[in-house]
Amino acid sequence: MNVLAQIFGAFALLFLVISYQQKKRIHFLDLQLIANIFYSLQYLVLHAYSGMVSFLISTIKMAIFRGDEKKGKSTNFFVFIVLEISFVILGIFTYEGLYSLIPILGACLFTYGAWQRNLKLSYFIAILVAIMSNVYDIIVGAYVSVISNFFELFASLIGFIKVFNNDNINKHCNMKK
Repeated sequence: MNVLAQIFGAFALLFLVISYQQKKRIHFLDLQLIANIFYSLQYLVLHAYSGMVSFLISTIKMAIFRGDEKKGKSTNFFVFIVLEISFVILGIFTYEGLYSLIPILGACLFTYGAWQRNLKLSYFIAILVAIMSNVYDIIVGAYVSVISNFFELFASLIGFIKVFNNDNINKHCNMKK
């Protein structure tokens, strides 16, 4: 077990947990950005380059989303496409076997989930990506990140259930009118 990688993973987990406690989206994005940097370092130390690249691009993505948030605007479609293409191109260069496609696919899915406006779909994608990430993290030895993935899985499940239940309550109330 690579201790330095686990330490970077622990810092990433710390910033991830703190990010979910924020009331303002800008603070959430700031902390997610820092967490992504630590995840990148963790995967670099583990020589898990597709994981590293996916988190480096995700760091750039968070910086872009943060800048757009600060300006009060949504990230445009062109930027979304450039991010997605970046994941795919760099994924080709870091290919080490089928398992190395997991973080690239997960990053593409997660970026789409964060970019589009359907919250239920965002949570569903986050659930799927957390499960995929656990598989990758076990394979590459990113054991602390497995804890992070369970945290994100749990948080996403709760969010999905809240949105799903809220939609059902709203449908039920609208039917009675």
